[in-house]
Amino acid sequence: MKKVFTLVIALLGLYAMLQPVAALTYNVTVPVGTDACYIVGGMNNWSFNNRMTKVDATHFTIDLPNAKETDEYKYWSGPDWKYEEADAQGQKREKNRTWQENDVVESWLEVFKLDERDVTIDVLAPAEVKVLYIVGAFDNWASPSEAYKMDFVSEDVNGKIFSKTVHSIDAINMEFKFCAGPAWSYEQTDPSTNYKYGTTESSTAVVVNAFKAIYDPDKTGTINITATVPVGTDSVWIMGDFLGWNMDNAMKATKNQDGTFSFAIPMVMSIEYRLYNKPDWGYPEVGEADPTKELPNRSAVYPADANTNITVWGWKQEISGLPQLNFNYYKIYSIDKRVVVEGVKSDVLLFDMSGRLLQSKKLNGTFSSGNLSSGLYILRVDNAVSKVSVR
Repeated sequence: MKKVFTLVIALLGLYAMLQPVAALTYNVTVPVGTDACYIVGGMNNWSFNNRMTKVDATHFTIDLPNAKETDEYKYWSGPDWKYEEADAQGQKREKNRTWQENDVVESWLEVFKLDERDVTIDVLAPAEVKVLYIVGAFDNWASPSEAYKMDFVSEDVNGKIFSKTVHSIDAINMEFKFCAGPAWSYEQTDPSTNYKYGTTESSTAVVVNAFKAIYDPDKTGTINITATVPVGTDSVWIMGDFLGWNMDNAMKATKNQDGTFSFAIPMVMSIEYRLYNKPDWGYPEVGEADPTKELPNRSAVYPADANTNITVWGWKQEISGLPQLNFNYYKIYSIDKRVVVEGVKSDVLLFDMSGRLLQSKKLNGTFSSGNLSSGLYILRVDNAVSKVSVR
C-alpha cells in the first residue's frame, strides 16, 4: 500500500510539472491622452518587448506567461526610457512595482505620441558588401536577423543599393543603423552615429561608407574556444555579438575531463564575447588587477583563432552571490585532512556541499579547520567564497 501511495504522489507531481504555467495579467489605468503603454521589468529583462493592449482611452492590459508576482516593473508611455511613469507632481517614480490586480499611473515624465506606419529605407553601401541588415528602434535594437535582412536592388560604380520596409510606431523619430553581416561585429563605423528617419514621407535614402568588418559566407568557419577556469567552477557560459548580446541565448560550455570548458561557435568570421559562470549579467569573468570589475570583451577571428585557449582568472561573483576568493591574497591548502587558510583578515566559515555550517571563527591570521572527511567543501573567507578539496 505504501508503494502505491508513493507512486500516486510521484505521478501527481509529474502531472503538476507538465501543466502549462498560467499567465499573469497586468491591468493599468493611465492618464487621458496616452496612446501606448509598455510594461518593463524583471519578467522581460527590462526591455521594451511587451507593448500592452489598449482596452479604452485610459486602460491597457497584457498577459505575461513567464511573469511572477514578485517580479519588479514599471510602465512607460513609449518605447524609450524618457517616457517612464511619474508621480502626481511629474517626478520620476523611484520605487518599482510588484504585481497587483490593478495599477494606476498618475503621470508620465514625457507623453509618447504615436506615428505608426510602414517606411522604406534605401541605402548605398560599398561594393564589397555581400549582405546587409538593418537594425534599430523598430525592433528594440535586436541583433541582426533574417527578418531584417535587406533586399539587394542594384549595383553601379558607386556601390550597391539595398532596400527594406519596416514598421515603426514612432516613424519620424525612429533611429537605425546597418550591419554588413549577421552580428554586431559587422556594425557600421562610418557614420558612427545612428541615422534618424526624420520625415513624413514614406521613404528615405542614406549612405553608409564603412563597417567594423564585412561578412563573407565563403570565409566563415568554426571558432573553438577552450577555457581554463578557477578551481570549483561548475559551469561556464558564453555571451557575445553572435548571440545578440541577449542573455536568453547564452550558450553553455562542455566540461572536459581535464577540468577545462569548451565552446564551438560555427559559421563565423569574427566574434566579440565574454564568459560567465552563470547565465546572468552579474556573473562575468574578472581580471587579476581588479577582481571587482569585469573584463573588456574578448575577440576572436577565423581562421587565425580557430582554436583558441584562454584562462579565466576569476569570476565577479560565485553562484552564492559573493565574490570569488582572490588566491593572490590568501594561501589555501589541505593537509592531514584539515583545511588551512593563511592571510585571513576577519573571519572564516566552512560549509559542506549541502550548505551546512561546520565551523566558523573570527580571527586575523591563519585558520586551521578540524579533521574532515575526503571531499569538497565551501570556504567563506572575509566575505568571499571558494570551493576546496580535502583528500
